[in-house]
Amino acid sequence: MDGQDKQDKNGKAELEAEPRGGQRTASALVVVNCSQLVTLAGPRKARAGAEMQKLSVIEDGAMLVKGGVIELTGTRAQVEPHVGADARVLDAGGRVVLPGFVDAHAHPVFAGNRADEFEKRAAGVSYQEIAAAGGGIRSTVRRTRAADEDELVAEALRRAEWFLRTGTTTVEAKSGYGLSVEDELKMLRVVRRLNGEGKISYVPTFLGAHEIPDELRERRD
Repeated sequence: MDGQDKQDKNGKAELEAEPRGGQRTASALVVVNCSQLVTLAGPRKARAGAEMQKLSVIEDGAMLVKGGVIELTGTRAQVEPHVGADARVLDAGGRVVLPGFVDAHAHPVFAGNRADEFEKRAAGVSYQEIAAAGGGIRSTVRRTRAADEDELVAEALRRAEWFLRTGTTTVEAKSGYGLSVEDELKMLRVVRRLNGEGKISYVPTFLGAHEIPDELRERRD
């Protein structure tokens, strides 16, 4: 039994440790010494209310991986009998092991920064005042329009390292800093390139009406 969908009333995993195919697995990776292994096993549906507390946690967990696919999860005692002698062992050092976080609202593709605006806000200047002076989103739009795709990819890959360090492995990636057909498509092409160059999965979202661009602010038609 794979055990992926079996859990007790407290959300604790109840797994019968048997790898897929029932065979002892060699040339694999085994992760051991997990103080807690969070599997999120359970019904494949959106969870709400009390269901969100059922994380399917395995105490003293271990995980067997082969070919980038999780073959087996369970306690260390359950998993180790199925591990081949040549498997690579990764000691989690008593840490919690859990799936990567999903950032469901992000703008990873842009040029420049607005750190100076943070200082202004801290000094009491409102966002409306900053925007009226040409700052805010429109400032980022101007810099993003001026950047080419390679520059935007390089900046986004640098940010990807920050995502990974904080445990995020899937990112919803909005456009919205182009505000023209040409530049919005440029941003979406960058997102497509990012999916082929990094360790993060990006899910693109078109946000073409993020703000009124400078060249259209006086038009009302």
